[in-house]
Parts: sequence; structure tokens; C-alpha cells
Amino acid sequence: MKKTISLFVLLLSIGSTFGQTAPTGIWNTGTDNTKIEIIDINGTLTGTVLSSDNEQAPIGKVLVKNLAADGEVWKGQLFAPKRQEWFDATFEEDGNILEITVGSGFMSRTVEWTRE
Repeated sequence: MKKTISLFVLLLSIGSTFGQTAPTGIWNTGTDNTKIEIIDINGTLTGTVLSSDNEQAPIGKVLVKNLAADGEVWKGQLFAPKRQEWFDATFEEDGNILEITVGSGFMSRTVEWTRE
């Protein structure tokens, strides 16, 4: 009986890990019509600036890196151009919305990107 239960739990955990979809694709940040493309490069999800109405936006710059599945969410790092530093972030996809929560000390902020 214990073996059956253990096998069942193992199968459920494998299914939930492989059933999770990566937040790849093109996302609009909602600021200056900036579009970020998240792709899989050698098993690592990375997001770069694809286009922007902001002339100072660095096209091709990596703004999202080290994205990896962590249960129901994805965790990685998000670059803040205004502060010129990387922050740990949680990425949660809900249909065509990607909610990104960035934490810094006791403060956190959530932004939403829309799938293109």
C-alpha cells in the first residue's frame, strides 16, 4: 500500500512539473510600447528588448534572466534600467497576462505584461 501511494504521489509531481508551460513569447510591458521576447537559450529562459517607442531603450539588451520553474511560478531576475541593477522576481502567467513581482527588502512591486 505504501508503495502504491508513493508511486501515485511521484506520478502527480512529475505531471505537474512537465505540465507547466514556460512564459515564452513576446510580452508588452505597457511602458512606451516596449516589447520583451522571452526565449529558451540552451535550457535557460532569457528575455531581451525586442522593440520600443522609447528611443533610449537598448534593443537586444537582456532584461530577464535565469528563469526557472519553481512550483506554480517561475523565478528569475529582472533588470531595472532606471536603477541599473538586477532584482529577484517571480513570474506568474495567467492567460495572456504575465504578473511579475519584484522584491527588494521589505518592499515588493507587481507589474503586468500582456502577451502580444
